[in-house]
Amino acid sequence: MDNNQEYIDRLKQDLADENATVRKYLATLALAPAGAVARLLEVISDEMDHIAVISDLLLEAAAGQSAGQEQLVPGVE
Repeated sequence: MDNNQEYIDRLKQDLADENATVRKYLATLALAPAGAVARLLEVISDEMDHIAVISDLLLEAAAGQSAGQEQLVPGVE
């Protein structure tokens, strides 16, 4: 397996892992007391930023072009 394919495969797994993490946080959010909601939403927002960045990296590696997620999704760091 060449390095680019291994990189793409790892990015695919990274993206799946980030999505699974967001699902777990959303399940936690459903049970959270009102005082914890804002903090959990901040954590989820950070995870969504990760998803945008990884998605962009994956498209760049696989197709040679950017999805522009860091520019299209406001606030992505």
